[in-house]
Amino acid sequence: MKIRTRRKPVRPQSGSPLLLVTILPVASFSLLTLSYRSAQAQATAQADAAAQNAQPPQPNVSRIGEFIVTGNKTLNKDAIIAYSRHKIGDPCTEHTLDEIATNLMKTGFFGQHTSDQDAVKVKAEEANPSTGLCRVLIDVDENDTIQKVTVSGSGPVKPEDILKLIHIKPGTVYNFVQFGADAVDIQNLYRSQGYSAVVTDAVIDPPGVLNVNILVARVTEIRITGNRRTKPVVIRRTMRTKEGDYYNVNQLNRDRQRLYNLDIFEDVPVFEERTLGPGRVGLTVSVVERRTGTIGLGIGYSNRQQLVGRAEITDTNFRGMGETLSLIWEQGGIANRSSIELGFTEPFLDKRETALSLQLYDKVVYRFSSDLLNAVPATPVTGSTDDRYFERRTGGIVTVSRPFATNYRAAISLRGENVHTDTLALDPTNARILQNGPIYSVGGSLIHNTRDLDLDPVMGGYQNLSLQVGHADLKPPNTTTGTPIPGPFGPTNFGKSFIDARQYFSLQGPRPRNKPDAKRSVIALRLMFGTSAGRLPFFEQYFVGGAESLRGYREDRFWGSNMLLGSIEFRQPLANALTGVLFLDVGDAWGGSYTDVNILGFNQANGFRPHIGVGPGLRIRTPLGPIRLDYGIGSEGGRFHFSIGNVF
Repeated sequence: MKIRTRRKPVRPQSGSPLLLVTILPVASFSLLTLSYRSAQAQATAQADAAAQNAQPPQPNVSRIGEFIVTGNKTLNKDAIIAYSRHKIGDPCTEHTLDEIATNLMKTGFFGQHTSDQDAVKVKAEEANPSTGLCRVLIDVDENDTIQKVTVSGSGPVKPEDILKLIHIKPGTVYNFVQFGADAVDIQNLYRSQGYSAVVTDAVIDPPGVLNVNILVARVTEIRITGNRRTKPVVIRRTMRTKEGDYYNVNQLNRDRQRLYNLDIFEDVPVFEERTLGPGRVGLTVSVVERRTGTIGLGIGYSNRQQLVGRAEITDTNFRGMGETLSLIWEQGGIANRSSIELGFTEPFLDKRETALSLQLYDKVVYRFSSDLLNAVPATPVTGSTDDRYFERRTGGIVTVSRPFATNYRAAISLRGENVHTDTLALDPTNARILQNGPIYSVGGSLIHNTRDLDLDPVMGGYQNLSLQVGHADLKPPNTTTGTPIPGPFGPTNFGKSFIDARQYFSLQGPRPRNKPDAKRSVIALRLMFGTSAGRLPFFEQYFVGGAESLRGYREDRFWGSNMLLGSIEFRQPLANALTGVLFLDVGDAWGGSYTDVNILGFNQANGFRPHIGVGPGLRIRTPLGPIRLDYGIGSEGGRFHFSIGNVF
């Protein structure tokens, strides 16, 4: 196409002829170029269209018009087609046929009787030329239909618990994929309970019975190493894990804690060996013994006794049998009296872990931490200051205990002793507390202990319910004047019940398996409640106050036939052998037959009146045990408390 351009003549002006000559040729060249390119593009498009019309037409791809399924018995046709992930109208190509076979094999319903190549066969008939549709033929080798499911070798886990995890139910087709997932769930069930197990195989008997076989690992050997003084029988009898038992990592951890609680080992590493064969585990218990025998001479101080001399011989691994033997002698104190105590404990009296504990003593028990007001010795002893109330107890206690169930222990104890209180010049009312005479009691207790480490727990709890029935024949102390001391004397029967509940919470979680004595920040709780029936001797009452109970108050500040005490401590490790403590105590003792008695200016309360003590403390671990230093602040001021061992 030729483009014409009409231009209006321009009259020449002076100074511009050269401009007219330059512009006109350039404009004409641009228009001619545009005309040429348009013509060329049109010619190219016409040539391309002609070439396309000259090529032969491409054939249309055939489509699936029908599925034919054979070989199925329980699964219906529609389900198998759905499992193929293809439908009518999809391309009927080799790629599609391969996908159908692959998808059906992935379901796990086929291949029990034949190889993968023969389990699912897929082919297509030639498409109808008129419709372009083909028929896809699917021939399957369906797995057996399960009529019954049985479990063998389940061991410590009930077969019915295993059956709950198996999704292949009677009347359904066996499925490889589903059973693989069920096998993982079964093994996880064992693992959650501490056992080690594998599902070895699943066998289908001809009638359609699915037999699930499980192999649970057993302990085939326990070796003891590292013990020099301790006899192997001590370690073996303490461990609940025995050769031939099912291997359980939870029980093994509890066994390590039980060995630690013997307080004769510094470390108890346990090594596992799993190369002995399928389902066979060997254990090596390599103990590190601690020094268990001590001979000590020294001077001690407490708020009750104050300054005393002390000699002690103790062995917590006597004869290498885990027995405890102790002999303690003390001399001094406010009243300058001597005390001697002999103790023996046999932790394994028989195969049922019956324990026997025996205590014999002739000791002085101090009450209160100050002199009694207006009290002077009725029969003064040169060099003594017997204006302190104290009791001399001579006798013994025999206790037999036995564990049962898990973490429970029952105990029964017999006590017989003669109690003598010193003669003090008290007014007739206060003199009622001076009681002598024999006392006998029988007691029973039920203990539930889940603490991770008895001597230094960070998790778990401890509950002790005890009942005691006693009889006393009270008599007044002898006086040089012959004047009888008034008081509730004569035979008396009584009963006492007591609950001690403790709970521990670690703020950093449980201790690691390889460090059962690792330090943790801990919140510790304690609740104690006691009550009684009958007429209690004064020295059998509940006493509250001081380092062992209500800190911030004098020793035995409150007394009565009932008591209630609650404590909370936050324990924060400061160094390897040093722990800081913040505590809060709330408690009281009240009621009884001595409400008119005034001791140290204090009377016995008729009802519960909570008293609060708060403050900081330190715990220092030493070879002789933890040393405890607390400063308690109560409603009557502040007091330092020094003692040995944990409060709870």
